[in-house]
Amino acid sequence: MRRTAYATALLLLAGACQAEIGDECDYDIECSSAGDRNCDRGQPDGYCLIIGCDPDSCPEEAVCVEFLTPCPEGTEEDLCRQIEPNRGRSYCLKHCGSGEDCRSGYACTDPYDLYATIIDLAPEGSRICVPDV
Repeated sequence: MRRTAYATALLLLAGACQAEIGDECDYDIECSSAGDRNCDRGQPDGYCLIIGCDPDSCPEEAVCVEFLTPCPEGTEEDLCRQIEPNRGRSYCLKHCGSGEDCRSGYACTDPYDLYATIIDLAPEGSRICVPDV
C-alpha cells in the first residue's frame, strides 16, 4: 500500500514539474508525463520538443518552426510542392534573444541559417536554440 502511495506522489510531482521546450532529457517521459512532448535524443544531452506544431500552438518558451526538405536541384518550387506537398516538418523549439537564453552547448541561431522558418503569426522571438556546432 505504501509503495502505491509513494508511486502516485512521484507521478503527481512529475506532472507538476513539466520540462520546458529545449531542456535536456533522456526519455520522452522527462519532457512530459502527459505524452505531448518528445525527447530528441539525436541532439546533445537530448532536447525536449513538440513534433508537428501549428502556428501559435507552442508553449510560451517556444516557437513553431518548419523545416522544408529541399527540392531536387533544378526543380521549381511550385512544381516541387505539387510533387511532394508534405515536405515540411514542424517542431516547437525554444526561442531566444541571445546565446545566454540557451543552455550550455546550444547557440541562439536564426532559423533561416538552417533552411527553416518560424511559422507563428505572432512569434515571441525570431531565433531558436540549437546545438552549437
